[in-house]
Amino acid sequence: METVSLSRSQGPRIILLWGLPTIVLAVCLYLYGTSGRYAATDNAYIRQDHVDVIAQVSANVSSVLVTENSPVVADQVILTLDDSAQKIAMAAADAKLASARAEVRALQAAYREKTGELAVAKRAAEFSDRDLKRQKELAERKLISIAALDSTDRVAEITNGSIAVLKLQMEQTVARLGGRVDLDVDSYPGVRSALAELSRAQLDLAHTVVKSPQAGFVSHLPKVGNRLDLGRPACAIIVADSLSVEANFKETDLEWVRPGQTVQIDVDTFSGHHWSGHVDSIAQATGASFSLLPAQNASGNWVKVVQRIPVRISIVTQAGDPTLRDGMSALVSIDTGGHTHFDRWLGH
Repeated sequence: METVSLSRSQGPRIILLWGLPTIVLAVCLYLYGTSGRYAATDNAYIRQDHVDVIAQVSANVSSVLVTENSPVVADQVILTLDDSAQKIAMAAADAKLASARAEVRALQAAYREKTGELAVAKRAAEFSDRDLKRQKELAERKLISIAALDSTDRVAEITNGSIAVLKLQMEQTVARLGGRVDLDVDSYPGVRSALAELSRAQLDLAHTVVKSPQAGFVSHLPKVGNRLDLGRPACAIIVADSLSVEANFKETDLEWVRPGQTVQIDVDTFSGHHWSGHVDSIAQATGASFSLLPAQNASGNWVKVVQRIPVRISIVTQAGDPTLRDGMSALVSIDTGGHTHFDRWLGH
């Protein structure tokens, strides 16, 4: 009787010691195995495209026509720069252009003048040659003196020599005109160079008026009197309608993440309000790959660290949604479909 009663008292104890933990373990295993459909991270931030407005000339700010964080449209004037130096440069370039044109016209006129002189010299040379021929005939018959013949020969030689000199001067004029004398004045190299300098001066003058390259919100405006240097940002434009989320997922969470999957987005600033979106793209490199000092995994003290891979997520906004700003923290959850941890264990 004591043995039977002892066996009956150990039955519930065995169930509690082995059965209950087994059931709990099975339930936990089932819950974990059927999870994994959603990939989530709180390492996510709102991003908007930035466009730096670069100063194209070095000058002092003379006026600022918009206020900080105000909306602007494309080609809206944001600020103006002191244009005194640019106006002086344009006046100098304009004067240089006039001088270049005058020089070309003078060379063309000189060429036409030499052409007329050459025609006269040729006629004079023809007359001198005929006169020399006659004088030689008279000298053979002893009708003129040797001195008269020498004088006629000298005149003929000088006249023919002037033709060669005029041709050389004409060649020099043609060379200074770039090989052509019948072109339009503005087609010659010297004039084209002066035109280019004038265009550059006009462009520099136009660059003293700084405009917004895109619609958005202006930020980091300079103050009147500040010096802007060539190539340095004058201000920045936060581009409108460029909202996205940059989420940095652990590499172990991206097995089933694909572009196009739906995403739920929660922004820390606006608790209780949800945004939807979809996966736009997955980076081809981890964040550490772009580090200035990347990890040297070949070292002897290497420790494996789970890497983060940026995922770009587009946001679907609705009328009445709160205003999102660049840099806000967010929590994102990607619906990967029917994939669970069982799929990984079973190799699906």
